[in-house]
Amino acid sequence: MKKVLKIVLGVVICLYLVVVIFTTAFLLRKDDYGVSKFLGKSLVLVEEDTLEPDYKANTLLVISKVDSEKIEAGDKILYYYDAQHKLRFSEVTQKEKTNETSTTFIVKDNNKVTSDVVLGTQESTKAMSTIGQILYVVQSRWGFLFIVVFPLFLAFLYEIYAIYREFKKK
Repeated sequence: MKKVLKIVLGVVICLYLVVVIFTTAFLLRKDDYGVSKFLGKSLVLVEEDTLEPDYKANTLLVISKVDSEKIEAGDKILYYYDAQHKLRFSEVTQKEKTNETSTTFIVKDNNKVTSDVVLGTQESTKAMSTIGQILYVVQSRWGFLFIVVFPLFLAFLYEIYAIYREFKKK
C-alpha cells in the first residue's frame, strides 16, 4: 500500500511541476504584444469575449504562423486591431501586395490590416479550452501565489528543516 501511495504522490508531484514550469514559461515568453512564442507558434490566452462566437474566453489558442502569400480572400485571419494590441478574427475580402516584404489585407469591416500584425488564420489555429481554463487560474495573481509560490515556499522551508535535523543528529 505504501508503494502505491508513493507512486501516486510521485505522479501528482510530476504533474504539478509540469503545470508550474509551463505556466512560468508561458508568462516569461510574452512579447511586447502579450503573446507567448514557442517553437514558431504563438500561444494566446483569450481573456475576453472579443473573439466570440469563434472562441470563448479563457481558451488557449495555439496559432501557427502562415505566410502572407498563402492567405487569400475568404480566409479568416487573427490580427491585432488597436493600440492595446487586442485580437480580432475577421474575413479577408481583398489582398494587396504593398512591397516585396509586406501585404495589406482589407477585411470585412473595411479596415486595412498589414501582414506584420497578422498572427495566423483560423485554419492554423487550434483551441484548447481545458488547458486555457487551467492556465487562466494559475496565471492569475492569487492563483499563481497559492498554486505556485506558496507550495514551493513550503517545500523550501521543509528542506531547510530537513537539513537542520541532519545537522542536529550529528
